[in-house]
Amino acid sequence: MKRGLVFSGAVVVAAAIGLSMSCGAARAGSADDYYPKRASGSFQGGQMNTSLMVFRDLNRNGVYDLGDRPMSRVAVELDKPNGSTIMRLTNVSGFANFRLSAIQRDLEVVDPGHYAFRVVPPPGFSVTTGNASQESDYVVSPGSPGDMIAQTTTRPVGLAADLTISGLVAAGSRVSLTGPDGVTAAAKVGPDGRFNLPAAPGEWLVDVSAGGTTERRHVVVAGTAPVVLSTFSGKGGPAEEPLPMEHVVGFDDLMTTPGVFEVPSGYGGLDWYNLVAMHQRFTAGPGYINTTMSGEFIAYNSSGHPAQVLSDKPFDFTGAYFGAGWDDAEGETLILKAWRGDEPVYEDQLALSANGLVYFAADYRRITRLEIRTQHYWQAAIDDFAYRTGP
Repeated sequence: MKRGLVFSGAVVVAAAIGLSMSCGAARAGSADDYYPKRASGSFQGGQMNTSLMVFRDLNRNGVYDLGDRPMSRVAVELDKPNGSTIMRLTNVSGFANFRLSAIQRDLEVVDPGHYAFRVVPPPGFSVTTGNASQESDYVVSPGSPGDMIAQTTTRPVGLAADLTISGLVAAGSRVSLTGPDGVTAAAKVGPDGRFNLPAAPGEWLVDVSAGGTTERRHVVVAGTAPVVLSTFSGKGGPAEEPLPMEHVVGFDDLMTTPGVFEVPSGYGGLDWYNLVAMHQRFTAGPGYINTTMSGEFIAYNSSGHPAQVLSDKPFDFTGAYFGAGWDDAEGETLILKAWRGDEPVYEDQLALSANGLVYFAADYRRITRLEIRTQHYWQAAIDDFAYRTGP
């Protein structure tokens, strides 16, 4: 009985390593045994992906080039020869994948014929590449990975955010904006003090006045994301000139491997509490992919709870990119509060999206503490945190 078991095991082992058997004894295999060739020209019954890639066209030039980034969570429809339509969302690499096989009939692409792809941009985004709709014929090809191929492959589709400049001012204030072309236009200010104006890429000068006197002047750059201006608090003044030394931290120099890392006090000359840096793909949250602007790393408020940035020496908070980390948090409210010592001096709120980032152009001067919180304790993605310090 033991001999029989041992012999059976030897047969299994020999078969597993590719040795031929002769009268119960193994013989050495040949190269053909160890490196079998695929049998071409016959159906293999496998599968593969047929895909379409969507990217963030950061320079808005309609070309997928250096500096552009994959865009996650974009809906891509596929119209099939039988008249039905299926939808897939792009993954963390920007690809909407549809499984293809001429043999496995439970997949998305199983019949030869004419197929049509269509990208459906999220609200507030437009296609820059002019190819939101693409078509291709699929034909049977025995021996290929899925026994079927596309006669024409898709090209990357670029999306860019519709640029706007918006903000909140005191009732009765007037807002004028001078664009990169030198033309000045008055923004319509609603009864609640809110304004929102479409913006061309470039540098804008925003003037806020009341009673004919300019109370605030802000220079902002529109280019990759909608810009939201911080609310004028009235607690600044001519004596509070901007601090001289400008800084931007992108959280890319804290770590070099995937994972998470608590942002330590002293980073960038500031103290940090409950803020975590992470590789953008570590959790596969679409908002982390879509909010990353520089490098591969991003920050977020740990466990969705309030985070703080502090300093014994006053600093100016000048802005950052923000987004919702997860699609379940679409529309979450970000609340920013700042103190000068024990005195609260600034507060703003803005809506977050996992589809795309927003740039909050702050004018928080001489603060010593900044709180970053979300209304329903979802994680806010943060990149390129900009501030000024003194000498």
